[in-house]
Amino acid sequence: MVEGVQRRKELRRKKRLDLLAQLWRLLALVAAAAGLGWLVLRNGWTLEGPAQVQVSGAADLSRDQVIQASGLHFPQPLLQLDPARVKSRLAAALPVEQVKVQRQMLPPRLTIRLKEREAVARAQRRSASGPEQGFVDRTGRWISPRQQAVSGASRLPGLTVVGWQERYQPSLELLLSGIPEAAEVRQLRFEANGELWLVSGRLGNVRFGPLDDRLGRRVQVLTHLSSQLPKSSGAAGARALDLSDPEHPELVMGTSRK
Repeated sequence: MVEGVQRRKELRRKKRLDLLAQLWRLLALVAAAAGLGWLVLRNGWTLEGPAQVQVSGAADLSRDQVIQASGLHFPQPLLQLDPARVKSRLAAALPVEQVKVQRQMLPPRLTIRLKEREAVARAQRRSASGPEQGFVDRTGRWISPRQQAVSGASRLPGLTVVGWQERYQPSLELLLSGIPEAAEVRQLRFEANGELWLVSGRLGNVRFGPLDDRLGRRVQVLTHLSSQLPKSSGAAGARALDLSDPEHPELVMGTSRK
């Protein structure tokens, strides 16, 4: 009887010892994993230099230019890097339509994909400090001279947009994509009263009128007339074409817009 009680006590003691041993093994494993993880985070997933940054989609921008614009410094732990912040910096500093930033852990790498914005027209706008010169892309969005200089493009567009404002961007996108080359448009001028005038090498001064829902129809009429009317004597010629009512275009004689 006494021997049975002692045997049970001994079995319970062994079970407690086994449980403690398993617990210590688990704690040792967790500590080892934590230490290994710390070492990997500190030394493994780190950008050591520019060679670990891959840039694509921007033929006119070098990797060094992109890295400088992103504000990256090396060595750079990947998990401390904020892709959203890098994206915001690149979009503000470079002439790009789209930016994608992705971290890759194995091997440690930062991938930056860009879609460049191409200046299709020079532009002028008024700011708090006075007149400002710049450019616009095919969507009518503003490109600063600094952004244009970064792109490395040396050829200046022949078209000029005067009186650019952000609220004109949707209309400007329609115009830039729809105006025919045959019209030889050299200037788009947004007047203070909201009206639009074109200076065409073929048709002279063209009054487009307000930026309303008939803007697309005016572009269609301009395309048709560019192939039908004889070439004008130029922007300073003695006539203007009025397309403010696209269904009844008028050729106004003896009028000059400057």
